[in-house]
Amino acid sequence: MLKFAFTKAELEDLKSKIYLSEIQERIIIYRMKDYSIAKMAELEKYSTSHISKEIEKIGKKIKKVM
Repeated sequence: MLKFAFTKAELEDLKSKIYLSEIQERIIIYRMKDYSIAKMAELEKYSTSHISKEIEKIGKKIKKVM
């Protein structure tokens, strides 16, 4: 699973370069706090597979701008 370790400035810079949906922004923050996929799914009222797919989408977006 991708672990995001951004500073606030790096996160803001990243958000200025790519479009993140609201849930994707929250997932990045959750991952920075080291939440599990199950915990994120519980908080967001989505399945764990949906959260995993969103994490994959985020990873692909980040790779495009790196």
